[in-house]
Amino acid sequence: MSTKINDIIKESIKRIQKEKISFTPANYQEIFCKVAKEKGFILEDCRRVEKYIQKLDRTLKNEIKNFKVKNLDELFAFLSSRLSRSLKSESGEIVEALYVLVRRVLQATSVLHNKKAKELSDYSLEKLKTKNDLKVIGELKDKWFDFLTSYDDSFLNKIDALCPADKSDLEKFVNNIVKCLSSNNDKDIYKKLAPLVVATLAPSIASNVDDELAAISYELKNSPEILATDSIQDDIKKMIKKRVELDKKELKKKFSEVDKILVEIEKRLLGLIDTSNVSNKNVIKVRDELRDIDFKTDTFEVVQKKLIGIADALEFETRTLNEKMKENQEVIKKLKLRNEKLEHALELAKKEGKEDFLTKLPSRRALDDELKKVEEAYKRYKIDYSVCFVDIDHFKTINDTYGHDAGDIVLSALGKVLKRYTRDVDFTGRYGGEEFLIILPSTELNSAIEFANKIKDIIANFKFIYKNERIDVKVSIGVSERKLNSSLQETIKKADEMLYKAKKEGRNRVCPALNK
Repeated sequence: MSTKINDIIKESIKRIQKEKISFTPANYQEIFCKVAKEKGFILEDCRRVEKYIQKLDRTLKNEIKNFKVKNLDELFAFLSSRLSRSLKSESGEIVEALYVLVRRVLQATSVLHNKKAKELSDYSLEKLKTKNDLKVIGELKDKWFDFLTSYDDSFLNKIDALCPADKSDLEKFVNNIVKCLSSNNDKDIYKKLAPLVVATLAPSIASNVDDELAAISYELKNSPEILATDSIQDDIKKMIKKRVELDKKELKKKFSEVDKILVEIEKRLLGLIDTSNVSNKNVIKVRDELRDIDFKTDTFEVVQKKLIGIADALEFETRTLNEKMKENQEVIKKLKLRNEKLEHALELAKKEGKEDFLTKLPSRRALDDELKKVEEAYKRYKIDYSVCFVDIDHFKTINDTYGHDAGDIVLSALGKVLKRYTRDVDFTGRYGGEEFLIILPSTELNSAIEFANKIKDIIANFKFIYKNERIDVKVSIGVSERKLNSSLQETIKKADEMLYKAKKEGRNRVCPALNK
């Protein structure tokens, strides 16, 4: 059983590396359970999400099914988002932030190999019981999350080839390595490494080896353990550098001779193009002679003689060469035209992509797809949603004053701000130009208005910097709720009309669509 579990673990790690997925506990658990299921294993840990969902009421089950929850993190995120919408006070925000922070700390601790890190986690939890500062909690949460997503301990596996060690605790890990390197097997390791080092010191092309190089090779063959000394390591570095220089010098000499032959061949080819009178038979002969050259086994002298023979063969003239070159020119023109068409098609494909190249947010096309999903959920399960149109005030003035590069930076930074301060279940994308659309699932109008005001204030106080100069950026927001409208199209239209109203009434404000 343990052997099969190990096979599943290995296969899971291979898939994560092959698909270039971030090596986080959540991602690993998802891939592990998927591989186990494929191999016919039903593990209790892989059925936790299913068991927890079965304990919920029917309404929550339907909502979770719509959001396609795959792991505990997504389940907790969903339940937390539902809780956050019902708590309007600051205490509710603190509870949510503490919950996320504790989860990040526990996740980070689980991938470490140091007992002190786990003790620090317990200490942090004790501190959080008495210090309810929302700003401090948010900062700690982001730092722990950044640490978790970037931590990678795969480098520890490199030591296994030399010294297998216990990686469950760093102190044990270091002690195992020290013990391994200080064992009686050191001499055997150096005996195996010494011949390899000697081979790297000998020039692979240059034939001469000076006395200094020979002396070091002799020392390594007779006393391989001196590889551990700093002095011999410095000498080896110098010899490797000398070896490379010797090979470069010899290569330069040899290739200079070959280069002369190639220059002569080039001259004769140009002559053939001018005369245009080479027989097909002679061309085939030149081709066969080129094929006979073996750069792996032939010496430079043999290659030189063969190239001279090829150069002599190219003295024959051909009658059809000019015509073939003209035909080739036509083919090149056609290929060039086809390439231009392909590039144009590629550019159109990029524009139709689902990620906006500047803000890295979902594109208009992705927004349309997401709107279809939430509309379907509304019609089938009566899961309400709201939308917010966000538009940058006086964006043309920013471009005219600071330049279009500054405008691009503002758009990119605003995209990051919106992404950071929205929930995981929310969907934010670039609708077009300086306009963004935010979809808020399971959110009524009052909560959407509260969210929009929060975003407006955050952007107004955010420092947009371009060339060490702060740019004042404010936004107007139009808000609309689905159940107050007859269709998805009318909901979008109302939010857009409210955005225009906010602009007309002075900008830097939120205008909701209150009635049908």
